[in-house]
Amino acid sequence: MINFKLFYESNWYNDTLPERFWDDNKFDPEVRDKLLKIAADVADKAGVAGEVQDVQLTGSMANYNYTKYSDLDVHILLDFADINSDEDLVRAALDGKRFIWNLRHNISIGGHDVELYFQDMEDPHVASGLFSLLKDEWITVPTYDPPTIDENDVQRKADSVKGHIDELETAAQSINSPTELAELTDIAAALRSKVSSMRKDSLASSGEFGIGNLAFKELRNSGYIEKLIDVANLLYDNQYTD
Repeated sequence: MINFKLFYESNWYNDTLPERFWDDNKFDPEVRDKLLKIAADVADKAGVAGEVQDVQLTGSMANYNYTKYSDLDVHILLDFADINSDEDLVRAALDGKRFIWNLRHNISIGGHDVELYFQDMEDPHVASGLFSLLKDEWITVPTYDPPTIDENDVQRKADSVKGHIDELETAAQSINSPTELAELTDIAAALRSKVSSMRKDSLASSGEFGIGNLAFKELRNSGYIEKLIDVANLLYDNQYTD
């Protein structure tokens, strides 16, 4: 059961920007320098250092809805079409580079992990707080506006997905045939896709405090996203293990 009173008052929304990083809406210059150096290194290793258009901080650390679990989400903006006319190929290649970097490195600043992303300049990006680290200026200044949250709907949605993940984990521990293994692998992939779409659609329709996005955050903070990924990977590996 989510303790919404505690979660809402202490974690979901704050009356200041993260004080470790912000002072009177100005971003800490030392942290900014570190993040820009990290972004430059990632872009260089991906072979796109000369294509960088901007480096932006987004997500809850550029807003009032941060928690102790929040990452420093740094987006490296590029024009994918300038790199190659096959933009899907560019996206896949860069996402692979980003994934490997995040897997190999575990950098945190002020107790918050640094997560790097490559983003196409043309991609729509929903954010009520967006800061250009490269230019050292706000693109979208966040507004302090405590939201009204339908706690019951968030609870129901999170609990429903948790139930599916628990059922999948239990079933994965007692597989009796290759057919059953294949079916569970497909179910795990579909569930991961459903959770991802739940968050994406919620952000697009209702913003950061949409029910689907808040349910996703509860799943992540309670360890259920990690559990789903672990079960899905185990099922996939077992398909090819002899």
